[in-house]
Amino acid sequence: MTSDAIVFEPGDQQRDAGLSELVTSVASAPLTFAWLLVLLVTTRIQRSAGRQGSRRIQRTHSTNLRRLRTEPSRVLTTSLFWLDDRKWWPYVPAFVAVVAPAERRLRWWRWLLVGIAAHVIATYAGQTYLRQSIRTGRAPRRFVNARDVGVSYFLLGAAGSLSGYVQRPWQSRCQVMAVAALIANAAVRPTFTEVGHLTALIVGLAGVPLAPDRERMTYPSAATTARLRRLREYVRSIRAGLCRAVRERSSR
Repeated sequence: MTSDAIVFEPGDQQRDAGLSELVTSVASAPLTFAWLLVLLVTTRIQRSAGRQGSRRIQRTHSTNLRRLRTEPSRVLTTSLFWLDDRKWWPYVPAFVAVVAPAERRLRWWRWLLVGIAAHVIATYAGQTYLRQSIRTGRAPRRFVNARDVGVSYFLLGAAGSLSGYVQRPWQSRCQVMAVAALIANAAVRPTFTEVGHLTALIVGLAGVPLAPDRERMTYPSAATTARLRRLREYVRSIRAGLCRAVRERSSR
């Protein structure tokens, strides 16, 4: 059974247990957290380069039409290690809640297979859509050198396969809702990025049959579900106490 959440409780023993669980959590998804560390370093490099320097760096590593034509292998690899924003911390929750649990359940080689397949296929799908848009005049010619870096295609591919671990009947509901949301997003904002996002999720969903132990290693894990249930009950008890105090105060 895997555990995807870390809870720290007061007291030395609880603190030690929390630290041990943190170390175990990181060690059980080493590629995820190593990748997150690399992204921290490259984000710091972008911040130190300034806005213009950051954009030059992103274009150097972008999977745009020009780079894919001249050096596809390099940019398909390096684009995974640069973010399209100069902020790193917003990506941490997604890595902890999605990418790391996917690595733990899929094992590292399936995780890499699904994530890289989603990244590559979604990149080419999005850039093919962009090429067609340029040809038909729906996008400007300068977009052949568009900035296109980041982890979103890999993340959505991992999320698609991770959805296979969600317990029924929520599994199919979550999958349908996610696909519907990305279809709507691509319809409202028909850009190469949104087409890529939809493609990446579909690739991830196609990888669900590769996922092992889906009945045993559910997502969220049983431990996480129990903690969320306790938290919900705690919040309800606080709310009930506050309501009772308000009623007693108003009745005086």
